[in-house]
Amino acid sequence: MMMGYDKFEQDLEKACGRVQQEFLKRFKDGVYLSAGGSNLETFINDLQKEYEALAANFIKTNQLESDSAARKRVLTVAKQYAKKCTEEFSKIK
Repeated sequence: MMMGYDKFEQDLEKACGRVQQEFLKRFKDGVYLSAGGSNLETFINDLQKEYEALAANFIKTNQLESDSAARKRVLTVAKQYAKKCTEEFSKIK
């Protein structure tokens, strides 16, 4: 049974918060010593990895591998949340 897109969206929101907090912690500790947009690029890469893992897990858990429309929807939702999360993070920074 499909766990539902609402749960998937909640997972994406939680992941956004985790990635933001982890990045800010590492940044505060001096792990990211770079100029300009490199910090934001690193954040985006971290977020992308997290969201790709969530999307892949959702697709596998719900057996959507052969449903191209459903896979596309999952990836679109993840992309929308990634954009939102990145926008929120750029305001924090």
